[in-house]
Amino acid sequence: MSLWKLINARWGSGAGETDEVRMDASTNSLQTVTYEHHEIHSGSHFFVVGYQDLSINNVLDFTWQMPNTTKWTHWKWKISVESETLWQVYEGATATNPLTNTVTPLNNNRNSATTSGTTMKYELQADLAAANADTDVSGATLIESGIAGAGRDAGNEARDDEIVLDQNGLYCLRATASAAGYINFSMQWYEHVDKH
Repeated sequence: MSLWKLINARWGSGAGETDEVRMDASTNSLQTVTYEHHEIHSGSHFFVVGYQDLSINNVLDFTWQMPNTTKWTHWKWKISVESETLWQVYEGATATNPLTNTVTPLNNNRNSATTSGTTMKYELQADLAAANADTDVSGATLIESGIAGAGRDAGNEARDDEIVLDQNGLYCLRATASAAGYINFSMQWYEHVDKH
């Protein structure tokens, strides 16, 4: 089959629908979108962004409860710090005293009324002892950690590095300030039923 015939072929979505594959008139490239971009259009992609001013030894904790469903969370995240900061991601944390501030994730498709099936909370803690008193990570699995130097970024922001989070798991994303400074955070994810 020639490339021209392939480009003019009709492709199905699996739902009995077909459409022609399109080419960009300027570059002659095929017009496609990545899977996660498709999730944005379908209203299943969410985000949380913000910042916090940290004093030395402050701990910014996020706890994130996954739903006990087969709609799994495909997560990527990034932090940018003004000063040196230790970051850690725990799986299987215990909310001894559930954090008080609820985060409402936003849908990337602002025309969609779909909401996230996850529950996220956060708390700015005075120090590590206070953070551990509310969110016990002693029995949790440390799945990612590192130190972001002053003026640096950290995280797994590439889609190829996304983590598919554990069904019904409780996660803790923790940032501990080695020196005073601001932290910016960005979390992006889509919620998807695996097609296996």
